[in-house]
Amino acid sequence: MSTQLNAIQSKHSRHYFIDWLRVIAFATLIFYHIGMLYSQNWGFHFKSNYTSEYVEYFMLLFSPWRMLLIWFISGVALRFMLDKVSGYKLRTLFVLKRSIFILLPLLVGLWLVVPIQLYAEMHQQGVIDITYWQFYLAFLDTSNSIFVNYQSGVWPHVDVNHLWYLRSLWQFMLIVFIYSLVAKLSIFSSLLNTIKVNLSFSMLTGLLVIAMLLANNCLKGDAIREVSGFIFLFTGYLLAKNTYFWKSLNRYLWLLCASFTLLYVCIALAYQNELDLPNYVWTAIYNTQRVVGVLTMLTLAQRFLNFKAAYLNTLNSWVFPFYVLHQSVLIILCFVLQPFNLGLMVELFLIIVCTWGACAAITLVVMRIDIIRPLLGLKIKNNYSPALKKTGYVLGMLLTLPLAYQLAF
Repeated sequence: MSTQLNAIQSKHSRHYFIDWLRVIAFATLIFYHIGMLYSQNWGFHFKSNYTSEYVEYFMLLFSPWRMLLIWFISGVALRFMLDKVSGYKLRTLFVLKRSIFILLPLLVGLWLVVPIQLYAEMHQQGVIDITYWQFYLAFLDTSNSIFVNYQSGVWPHVDVNHLWYLRSLWQFMLIVFIYSLVAKLSIFSSLLNTIKVNLSFSMLTGLLVIAMLLANNCLKGDAIREVSGFIFLFTGYLLAKNTYFWKSLNRYLWLLCASFTLLYVCIALAYQNELDLPNYVWTAIYNTQRVVGVLTMLTLAQRFLNFKAAYLNTLNSWVFPFYVLHQSVLIILCFVLQPFNLGLMVELFLIIVCTWGACAAITLVVMRIDIIRPLLGLKIKNNYSPALKKTGYVLGMLLTLPLAYQLAF
């Protein structure tokens, strides 16, 4: 049996565990952001009165790899979606439609969802003491002096916050789309085949660790996050249909689980200053855990979650609106509850329950009004005439064009 990562591909098998993992990964993200309300040392847009460093030890279990896993899953999904269409025209049309699907919820998020977070943040910092309506009227004016210290964003003070994933997803999709076209051209295909390297699973893991270390050491700020995300999205795209890779995951299950546990213990001890590590050793351990964490979660999901369920498609359809809404919901809940001094356990319980409940309620309402479903990334349910569909796409394109321009240039 071949040991080349690029040798064997499965074109017909359905990875149900990827669908489950997508749901679980985004659910974990919501709990992680709730935890950020209570972390003592990690920056966030708003903080509860009951912060503690102990929550950070638990969050370190997820922190290194949580977004990289989402990026890998996104790459796998993009591969399956692009492979359903062939030819330059059909793929271009797919990218245009997909752009509307991604950018329309981002546009809604920028102007209607995220401002709530900025209001709570500025209020807690003592910058403003006004009603939300007064704040929002000022927010619509991108030159308003009230935001002089909050200028970062797609437009001045109109920032993506947690929706940076949608911004980067759109940008990465364009890069992969261009790659998919170039890779099929005869003048490049022979070159690409020539430079392909036969990789074992261990070599792939090592290369990913090296890539993470290079990104960490050569880049700064958000560039580390962006480049790391693209590396894993592109890796997921390339390996989506690679049988050898998925079989290798199962073969290395116990090694990955043991490595994940040992690395986490080292990170937790070092974070508590119980383990005195040189900075370069800490960096190497942390970035190794980023790669091992993704591979471990993929392995466990493949082993235990590779089954179909009647409600799986429903859960997956809820991921997008929950992602768009959740951070603003949990922040405004904490903002409203904070003056009551309810105590840690009561406040935390209410925020968890009400965050999930509010996201579900809003999603259910939006799902029942077909015309606004795309605003939260939900597909149109009814079957409209071709002319009406074309009108909808044109309108969506016109609405998102200024945003696309800002993100591209």
